[in-house]
Amino acid sequence: MVIKHFVPNLIIGAPVIQSLRKHSKAYLDCHLMVTNPLDYVEPLGKAGASGFTFHEELSKENWRELVQNIKSMGMRPGVALKPGTPVEGVYPLVEDENPVEMVLVMTVEPGFGGQKFMPEMMDKVRVLRKKYPSLDIELSCPIMLFFVTSLPAS
Repeated sequence: MVIKHFVPNLIIGAPVIQSLRKHSKAYLDCHLMVTNPLDYVEPLGKAGASGFTFHEELSKENWRELVQNIKSMGMRPGVALKPGTPVEGVYPLVEDENPVEMVLVMTVEPGFGGQKFMPEMMDKVRVLRKKYPSLDIELSCPIMLFFVTSLPAS
């Protein structure tokens, strides 16, 4: 799920999550590209979202509060890395006493479909895996089935 502000298009909000939750026990991971993700924590938590992923670039001043609020609503906090964001930007969020539980490495620029996979983003995955062997790492990308075999192990 993507909510706008950081990107100019699609909105899928709490009402859709609530509707989905009525019919599924699936993990509903919400990736928010919004200016103020704190505004969405409570509505998405109440709607039944499982995960709440925010962008490090938009949460530099309040990420500790954000992570705490996400967890208090029963969701799993994650942080997303755009292609142009240095991987080191998430280190404090992963190493904090109340850390994020997942890092989403974006392999395309946010907000627009039809982009080609940026293989150089896999370096971020390798760095994160080496530094944090047990960290959950996700990819947001247009991967073709034949390409999956070349992804890093673990």
